[in-house]
Amino acid sequence: MARRHNDPARTREQILIRATEEFARLGFEGGRVDRIAARCNLSKNMLYYYFQSKERLFVAVLERMYERMRDQQKDLALRTSDPVVALEQLVRHTFAALRGDPTIIRLMNEENKHKGRYLKKSQRVRELYDPLLETIAFILERGSKDGVFRKGLDAALIYLTFCSLCYHYLSNQFTLEIALGRDMSSEAAHSEWLAHAVETIMRECCSDTERTSLRKSA
Repeated sequence: MARRHNDPARTREQILIRATEEFARLGFEGGRVDRIAARCNLSKNMLYYYFQSKERLFVAVLERMYERMRDQQKDLALRTSDPVVALEQLVRHTFAALRGDPTIIRLMNEENKHKGRYLKKSQRVRELYDPLLETIAFILERGSKDGVFRKGLDAALIYLTFCSLCYHYLSNQFTLEIALGRDMSSEAAHSEWLAHAVETIMRECCSDTERTSLRKSA
């Protein structure tokens, strides 16, 4: 096995990439640290030099997943001064992120199977979610002041709503396709559902005046 690499940050990232693949494919119990180390051309002891234990490595994988999603969501939401566009971008990005990287859903399913046991040990997860909720609250408040969103909208509820619309569809699309006898996994089906998800969120958030405009434009 290779000695410790001269670039610790790069080595750490390589370990996280391989560990993400391993845990997403086999779960926490099925994932093997020695297999991850071998794929990184490291000794098992060297991997533990970076992450101390299998549990800490799994927590780091979860944190990395959330960090990447949160960074992109924040950038998208603040790129425009239009609250309607900003909220739509968040919905579309959430769907695209889950669709584009199946490991996200697999890792979330795995951690939910453990009832959040490992994520509870994270020192970062609340730090990652708080700014996201603050961003959504800022968008909703700005929209309320502009008269396009209703007053008193709960940022956490709005997040839960659009995240559920994206996550449930994608995580269950193949079983639902069989159960409903309906195309759920094609490009066209995804586009149709995303348009529906965006419209659902907008109808929930928009003021009475804006809802009238939405009905007329439908």
